Amino acid sequence: MESFGRGCLYIIVGIIVLVLIAFFIGGTLTIPWYILIPLIILAFWAASKRSK
Repeated sequence: MESFGRGCLYIIVGIIVLVLIAFFIGGTLTIPWYILIPLIILAFWAASKRSK
């Protein structure tokens, strides 16, 4: 359960970073599904490694 919470935190922080980047460049950022899904898996994998 701890790794799930940490993984969600990593995803939320990543989204905040992307929103800030989009705000500073004055545009929109579009992330395709084939890039987004591996990033989500990577966030939960990093969280599971961190909690062990």
